[in-house]
Parts: sequence; C-alpha cells; structure tokens
Amino acid sequence: MSPDTGHIVTAAASILGTWPAFAVLMLTCLWLFGYLVPRAKAPIFATISTDLPHKVLDEYVPTWTLAIAERFFTDIGPDGRAAYRRFYMTMDFWFPGTVASLAIASLMLTAYPVASGYAWLCVLAAPSWLFDVAENITHYRMAYSYPHFPPSAVKFGPGFTLAKWAFAILPLPIALVGFAVQLFRS
Repeated sequence: MSPDTGHIVTAAASILGTWPAFAVLMLTCLWLFGYLVPRAKAPIFATISTDLPHKVLDEYVPTWTLAIAERFFTDIGPDGRAAYRRFYMTMDFWFPGTVASLAIASLMLTAYPVASGYAWLCVLAAPSWLFDVAENITHYRMAYSYPHFPPSAVKFGPGFTLAKWAFAILPLPIALVGFAVQLFRS
C-alpha cells in the first residue's frame, strides 16, 4: 500500500468510526429494511392465497430447509418467482447487505478506533456481506430454475444463510467489549 493510499484508508476509517457515521448508516438501514425492502418484496406475495409467511428465504433465521424453499417457490407461483428475481437483481443483491455491513464496520471502528491498534476488527463485517451475496445468487438461481433447483443451491444455500446471520451477529458482543474497555479507561 502506498503512503497516499494508507492515508486515505486511515482517513476513511477515522470518519467511518464516528458516532455520526454510525447513526447515518443505521438510519439508512432502518429506511432500507423498514421501508424500501418491504415495498420491493410486496409483488412477490401479491398473488398468493396461502398462509405462507410473507418473508423471503433470506429472512429464515437461522436458515431455511429444502422443504421450506420448495413450498415457498411453489406458493408464490410464476409471477411471484419473476418478482423474486427482480427483487434480487434490483434491490437485495446491491443495497441492504452492503449498508448493514458498513454499519457493522462503523460500529466496530467506533468501539476500536484507528489509534487503538484493533481497528482491523472492522473486517469482521465483511463475511456477513460476502455470505449475503452468495446467498442472493443462490436464491436467484433457485427462482430461475424452479422446479429443478441446482444441487449446489440446495447443498450450500442454507449454509450461506446461516453464515450470513452468524457473521452479522458475531461483531456485536465484540463491539460491546470494546465499548466496555473504553468506559473503564475513562
């Protein structure tokens, strides 16, 4: 890394590791997950008449099963599957996981500032985002290939979802430790 690049990275981390940056990212997450995502996924469920929960496979915590996926893609029908693919390509693939991961990185940098020597812990936000991208690709492929799911989607998809949720939650207690250390030092 060149000296100029190092200064840019340090400056970006210093900005990202502030309460205002974290607040902006959390407000963005609330707007995405509370307003935009529900509206973007509404067409998926527009034509179903079953008691299917109105949640996409991403939202099955800790993960989904093949039986859940089969019922889900059957119940939403062809129009729902087309809406599901649109949802992934226009909304879910690009924004929510990215912004949530930036919020986690910001939280970690607030708990472990650049000067602490532990700022590298902000990279704990990356696996959640990477598993979210893998999960989104898997779900898109399943919606596209229904009723014959790709074997790799069935084999790895639930693991991607589980790993996404695990890596989204893992940084939170680590951040609490950082805040506790800051509190006791002051």
